[in-house]
Amino acid sequence: MLLKHSSTQVKDLNSEKGIVEAYANVYGNEDSDGDISVPGCFKKTVEEQRRRIRVFKDHDRYTTLGVPLEIDAGDSFGLRTVTKFNMQKDVSRDMFTDIKLFLENDLNADLSVGVIPIERDSKDQRKVLQWKLREYSFLSSWGANDLSTVQNFKTEDQKQKLIKIITEAYDLDYSDQRLKEIEKHLIALDDNQAAPVISEAAQGHLSDTLELTLLNHITL
Repeated sequence: MLLKHSSTQVKDLNSEKGIVEAYANVYGNEDSDGDISVPGCFKKTVEEQRRRIRVFKDHDRYTTLGVPLEIDAGDSFGLRTVTKFNMQKDVSRDMFTDIKLFLENDLNADLSVGVIPIERDSKDQRKVLQWKLREYSFLSSWGANDLSTVQNFKTEDQKQKLIKIITEAYDLDYSDQRLKEIEKHLIALDDNQAAPVISEAAQGHLSDTLELTLLNHITL
């Protein structure tokens, strides 16, 4: 099975219902394997295997996030999905909150499909005419997005943008475990640079280590 990554803007998000509309695959782009998905390449598999397609986190078949309410193989841009997240599970709620946070900061969400090539264009083997779709996954935002690679910032603006995003996370509905993971990214940025002051509500979630880190960042 091949994994095809797509970094794309989420089309819509409903916080009350835990629903995300996003493209899991985009047509017409040559990926890192040299494959090009053509319009209609998911039509047969969606028609025949619709009830068997699952939604995972990071392609981990033991970590389901929710269920696909809609998989539109006829969209001209790509494979459009509408996913209902199981907001009773920490892992699903955390991923949904990641997507919401990145969307509010005009960043892309990362999705990926698990596929098997069934038919290729005889004149251009790069073009896949038919994929068999096993699953699609939402990818961990802090690991997949360029801004999360804290060692590779090129500008101070990028650093400040990530610090802003991370501190905003403390006002959102994350699990305690997810907040601990996010703390690691903020602590890794500790180089005595200025950062936004977090809200009083958010301060209640902070560990002692992170409080010291923020004190080093904040300028009065």
